[in-house]
Formats: sequence, structure tokens, C-alpha cells
Amino acid sequence: MRRFIASHRLDLGLCFVALIWGLSPTFFKIALAEVQPLTLVIMRFMLLSIVSVVVLLYYARRRPEIRPFHVRRADIGLLIVSGLSGYGIYQLFYIEGLFRTTAFASALFGATTPLWSAVLLFSFRIERIRAWQWVGIAISLGGIVWFLLARAPTTEAPIDRALTPASILLGNVLLCCGAGFFALYGVVNKRLTVHYSPPELMCYTLLIGTLALAPFGVSALLTQDWSHVTWALWVILPYSVLFPIYITYSIWNWAIGQRGVGYVTLYNYAVPVLGGVVAYFAIQETLTGWQMLAAVVVLGGMLLARWAITRRQTRRSAVSAASSDATPAHGVAHEVAD
Repeated sequence: MRRFIASHRLDLGLCFVALIWGLSPTFFKIALAEVQPLTLVIMRFMLLSIVSVVVLLYYARRRPEIRPFHVRRADIGLLIVSGLSGYGIYQLFYIEGLFRTTAFASALFGATTPLWSAVLLFSFRIERIRAWQWVGIAISLGGIVWFLLARAPTTEAPIDRALTPASILLGNVLLCCGAGFFALYGVVNKRLTVHYSPPELMCYTLLIGTLALAPFGVSALLTQDWSHVTWALWVILPYSVLFPIYITYSIWNWAIGQRGVGYVTLYNYAVPVLGGVVAYFAIQETLTGWQMLAAVVVLGGMLLARWAITRRQTRRSAVSAASSDATPAHGVAHEVAD
């Protein structure tokens, strides 16, 4: 057993990440049955901010070259954009969207972040998108529109008695926009990671996002009716701080370093499936046949776009290998069109 775990620890770790990300929307739905969306957000991010500061100070003690809260003036604007897009605005869209729609929709639209990242990278002229990538993106976008317009059933889940098709549509739109903001967070962080360690970047952006949410969240805290809050919230709250971000992000980034982005992101496609299964058995969420077909189209387009990326990378690697094996005397240049 130990030998099996040791030899498959990377895949087991990624399965754990996918499981946590699939479970989280359902857990948040249970919490949202007891508290207002903004109450949950501000409580979660106040705790996250405290944890991030503690982690940064501990990290700085072990790494003397790290100077906590020393920020380059040129990076202030990017840090604000990162904090707002990754936490402030994104969390408003995410939690309000989840409150109005299903856990499965939350998991599905969350999985589309790589799609929006590709579009943003192309728009900012950071990366090119090849023909097959465009085909995959177009298919996924068509599937997203289909999912948004597909008639959703009035949910029979006990915690979602008040949801209507109009509410679900609004929630899906908010989640879709939220995925776009989270993609922007990743694009911006590509520049910031050059100058800041992961604990620094997470701490600074979390603090910015929490400050942006504070005016809305504090008001929600003051108006919250705490008489209906049960033990479930106090179990879910620490879970939401540690597991969906700190523990799973650490495993995810470690796996990328070991096997690369192409291999690791395959597990991202399991999140909507797990999210749907968990929501069905835990809170009795249901989907129509058209919604399920639309979700398959979304995931199929994303897989096609990913295949186009890995295909291009494989061909480039083959060209590089051929170039290195070629003798200098011949001076032959090889070029493969994408």
C-alpha cells in the first residue's frame, strides 16, 4: 500500500484537489442557506487574510531575503487589479451567482477559466491562438450560451426552494463573468510572480480584495440574523479557508512543477462531473437533458483547445530535438507550421 501511494502520490494528490473543488460548491450552498452571501464572503476573507499574513511572516523568518510588505511602486497598479479580479470582484460574482443557481453550474463555469485565460492572453497580445484552439474556444463558447439559455428546472433541492429559472439564469451569467475575472487574475499574476514569492503575492492580493469587500461585507455582518445559524456553518467556514485555496493550490502548483501544465489541467475537467454528482446526492440538485448536453459541449471544446496547445508543444519539442541532433556542418534549419 505504501509503495502504491509513493508511486502514485502525484495523481492521488490531484484526485484530492479535484474532489475538494467538486465538493466546495455544495458546501457553500449549505452555508448560504443559513447566512447572506456577503456575510459568508467577508467572514471567509477576514480569516484568509489573517492566515495569509501569518504564513508570510513565517516564510520571511525562514527566508531572510524576503521583506514582508515591501512593494515596488511600479507594481501597485497590477497588485490592485490582481486583488480585485482574483478576490474582490470575483468573489462578489461567484458567491452571488452561486446563491442564485446550482452547485453544478458553479463547478462548470469555474472550469472554464483556462478558456477565458486564452482569450485574454490573445487580446493583450501575449500569446497567439492557433486555428484548432479557436475551434475549441468557439465550441465551448457555443456550449456556454446553450447552457445559459437551456431551460433550467425549478430546483427541488431543499436548500434552494426559492430558485426560479430567471434566478438561475442570472446566477449562471454572474458565474460566467466571475470566471472571466479570475482568468484576468491569472494573467496579471504572470508578471507579478517575477518579483514576488507565492506567500507575498497571495497575502497582498488577499488584503486588497478583502478591503474592497469590507464596505459590503461589514454591512451584511451587522444585518445578519444569527438565530438560524447552525453548527454546519462553523464547520464549513474553516474548511473554506484551508482546503479550497491553501492546501489544494499548494498541491496543484507542486504537481505542475513535477509534470507540467498540460498533464495537471486534465484533472480540472473532473471538477464539474464531481460537482454535479455531489450536488445530486447531497442536496438533490437536478439538471435537464439539454443542460447536460450543453455541459458536454463546453468540456469537449475545452479539451479540443487543450489538445491544440499540447499538439503545438509536441511539434516544437520535436523540431528542437531535430535541430540539436543536426550536425553544424549542414546548417539545416527546420520549421514546422502550426
